[in-house]
Amino acid sequence: MQSDGRHDLRRLGELPLSRAESWQEIDRTMSHTLLVFHGFTMNGEVMREALAPVATALEPKVRLVCLNAPHPCSAVTVERMYRGSEPALSAPHLCWWNASDDGLVYRGWEETRDLVREALDRYAPASILGFSQGGILAAAVAALSASGQLPPVHAAVLVAGRKPRAAQLQAAFMEPVPVASLHVWGERDTLTGQYCEELVGAFSAAEREVVRWPGGHVVPTHGPAYDAIVRFVLEHA
Repeated sequence: MQSDGRHDLRRLGELPLSRAESWQEIDRTMSHTLLVFHGFTMNGEVMREALAPVATALEPKVRLVCLNAPHPCSAVTVERMYRGSEPALSAPHLCWWNASDDGLVYRGWEETRDLVREALDRYAPASILGFSQGGILAAAVAALSASGQLPPVHAAVLVAGRKPRAAQLQAAFMEPVPVASLHVWGERDTLTGQYCEELVGAFSAAEREVVRWPGGHVVPTHGPAYDAIVRFVLEHA
């Protein structure tokens, strides 16, 4: 994919001169990181704002690091996503990959994988939380971590995610993923709710938890599901 001046957007909508300049400064007073992967058309700052109650609850033990995906969404995609609904989220509108029509190819996957690898090294020890497309990414990262293809993760929180469909990732899910996982989705989630059970089955039954809540396609920031996320992250930090 050719750069158009936007592909290196990493943090707060900035255009850093190099990847090293894009990393969030590390608070060394906290002993663990929750690395967060935002949803399709979102960005790290929007995700951090959405997770503000979670961040507060995890202090002072766990720091939140909300990465920006490396690829911009097209204007056509953003318009289609938000047509007839609430206003579009704040720019930049980013994605972790662009899937082929059949979902078997994730264009841009390699750049995302390399970005995540660097982040896991930099912010270790870490757990991960992904929402929507970020939940698919978190599932892939957990599976690749378990097989030694990515640095280790302590645990994975998968919110409104689904099992990756890309052909190149299927080998990582041949066996249940032996990483502690918390699967969260809303009972009124009409976008990905029907796929969440399949993702649950891709993880080790001995190490997984499932929480449904009476919400839609968002990350819960109050109530029992929110409490479960905070507890789970702290237990594995």
